[in-house]
Amino acid sequence: MTTIIYSKNPATLEDISNFEKIIKGSLPNDYKDFLMKYNGGQPQPNSFRFFSDRNDESMADYFLSLGREKYSNLLSYYDLYKDRIPSEFIPIAHDPEGNLIIMELKPNSNRIYFWDHELEADEDETPNMDNVYYINQSFTKFINDLYPLKEDEI
Repeated sequence: MTTIIYSKNPATLEDISNFEKIIKGSLPNDYKDFLMKYNGGQPQPNSFRFFSDRNDESMADYFLSLGREKYSNLLSYYDLYKDRIPSEFIPIAHDPEGNLIIMELKPNSNRIYFWDHELEADEDETPNMDNVYYINQSFTKFINDLYPLKEDEI
């Protein structure tokens, strides 16, 4: 079972509503619940697989939060990456290497993906799915499927 450490003060419905106005979209209920309970933090365990031609894995280093925190702030990350990731996504976490875990915000589809910053589109190109890899079908399933690194991988 995944636990969250180093969480922030819980987000309020007003915080969430204000963020949804900025992104012009609705967050899924399971993610809203997470923000109102933990509002960011570090998951334990924190490893996950994503589906690429390499069948890679990474770690969710830290979930982003709503609020005035300077680091790992959801709004700051959204502002920084909104022109670098496909338009129907928002960042929700980062890994230790500067890559993002992003959430799709389409009606009836809030899948979770890995965004590889090493392969992002050039500044003069529109962000596409070339560096975006599927992780899981929902935020809850993503959290529940996190696993610890094996000792020989540390």
